[in-house]
Amino acid sequence: MTKSTSIIIKAVSKNFWNIMRFYPKMIYMANHQKKYSSDERYSYCLKLIKMLIDTCNIKINAYGLENIPENDGVYLCSNHQEKFDPLAIWYSFPRKIGVILNDKACHRPFIREVTYLIKSRRLIHSDMHSILTSFKEITEDLIKKENYMIFPEGDYETETNKLSSFHSGCFKSPQKAKCPILPVVLVDSYRIFDKGYKTTKPIQVHYLKPIMPEELEGLTTAEISKLVKSKIQNKIDELEKVS
Repeated sequence: MTKSTSIIIKAVSKNFWNIMRFYPKMIYMANHQKKYSSDERYSYCLKLIKMLIDTCNIKINAYGLENIPENDGVYLCSNHQEKFDPLAIWYSFPRKIGVILNDKACHRPFIREVTYLIKSRRLIHSDMHSILTSFKEITEDLIKKENYMIFPEGDYETETNKLSSFHSGCFKSPQKAKCPILPVVLVDSYRIFDKGYKTTKPIQVHYLKPIMPEELEGLTTAEISKLVKSKIQNKIDELEKVS
């Protein structure tokens, strides 16, 4: 049995009756989206996410909330450690935010319904036309003042807080939309699957100072990628020094 399978079994067993109460409606809402507003779908899904996290005694500490721009249309870029990462951000982010993720992750139970209830853009990595179309739509959404989170590393490390290379194509949308980029550092979220949800070490979510559109003028997507990665890496290095 893999670590991820083990944690899922533990979480389901601990929340069996809560899941029986909430999950059927979640499925119904996902299959009948037009009957509910986007706010209603988001609110219900977030309620279930927070309930599962709280009942499993998973601790999430958020820092730098004052750095989140007051206006929507924010492109949040985070390091990537585990499947749990989007949940930690949804749990701590104070406003509605969509997610950009690999289509392969969207066909599992619960994750499938989450991506229907919370606005998501699925990237099919084998289909370049689909990726270009998705980022065009993301750009339009950002201009309409919708928020998105993305994990530019794509894959994740499950053993440490190590940072991998970023995909520069992820930064075309905020460049075109002229919107703020909000760097985020996740610390120890890999421990949820590495140690099981009984780990007592809190997951840390650090919201760094936003990179404003005027700071991106004249930069290529590769240069923007390097800039965002350096800010995240610097914060990781800073946190490791004091740990």
